[in-house]
Amino acid sequence: MTHYILRIIGCLSALLLLPLSASSKITFRTQELSRLSTVLSIHTEMLHEGYNYPVAQGKMLTVHVSNNIVDHIGIRLFSEEIRALDKSPVFDFLERYFLQLNHPPVVKTASNMLRDDQFKFIKGNLHTVDLLQPTDGFTYQFDRYRYVATWSRGGQTLLAVSFPVEYELMSGENKIEAENLLMDDVLGTPIQEENDIITEIRNETYISSDFSNRLYFREGELLLSSKHPAESAANMMLTPNTPGDYQLHLTQRMYGFRKTDFLVPLRQWLSFCLQHGCKLYFAVENISAQGEIEAVVLAVNTAENYNHVLTVNIPSSLIAQHKGTIEAQLYPYVPTHNVMNLFSNAYKKSNKKTFVNK
Repeated sequence: MTHYILRIIGCLSALLLLPLSASSKITFRTQELSRLSTVLSIHTEMLHEGYNYPVAQGKMLTVHVSNNIVDHIGIRLFSEEIRALDKSPVFDFLERYFLQLNHPPVVKTASNMLRDDQFKFIKGNLHTVDLLQPTDGFTYQFDRYRYVATWSRGGQTLLAVSFPVEYELMSGENKIEAENLLMDDVLGTPIQEENDIITEIRNETYISSDFSNRLYFREGELLLSSKHPAESAANMMLTPNTPGDYQLHLTQRMYGFRKTDFLVPLRQWLSFCLQHGCKLYFAVENISAQGEIEAVVLAVNTAENYNHVLTVNIPSSLIAQHKGTIEAQLYPYVPTHNVMNLFSNAYKKSNKKTFVNK
């Protein structure tokens, strides 16, 4: 019996590495990835789910496929082991951007790309990329404005580059593409709980003391009670570990005064934010006499310098029932400086809102 099970496992593992069938047509997450595939004559019929390493025009590439969608193409610089240690967007960005510099769009030259994107070679140049080896040391650091990435060998710097902390540049997606992809990204996210939050005392703030990631407990359990609507709403909107069965009816506001609506489990929305490197902060705007909460939730991504801004209305009855649909307005991928300007000014002009007993 044991040998039989092992054979089944072996067969299933082998199937994962087989090229995708003809009925599973490969598509591309962005137009730019499709262009790069065409320019490099990548044989998409030979790609399988996960990471692929084809060779094109003398360069080994990294091509990643997820659910039959190519979401990354670049010059291979980083191993899967390094990627597993750090979920930074830097890895995909650098691999793709160096490839784009080798094969720029028709409307731009490489030098124009570097100028427009404010990408700078501190040491070395594009030809140095061809000299890099998998054993070379790699480090990166960033502040609110720029990344610096460095490759070294034997204690000597081979290549150093810097570039802005900017979502559109790093993701390779323009604002319209990012907005159009958001619903599928959210609905395709597996629902997961956070680890080790029950024993964690959180009380970090963002922009002002009004926005906090604090969670509230009663007898060691996350609080969810209509007697404490503000604290309960904070728990609901900050962690998927909060009890209850809630749905979010999201009205997504988009570029060009467009909008789209979709329904998503609240836990799935929270999982999407957390799995994409966002830290969540909650602020109460108003509490009605009936206990209805009007609040703002910020999903803050410092690695790519954007915020998802969510405004929600949570009736007290939903908190009491531990279930229901929450109406929400979503403004995705808002640059951090815009959010800071908006909310720092708004909250400075408003009266201090005290809504919990600390």
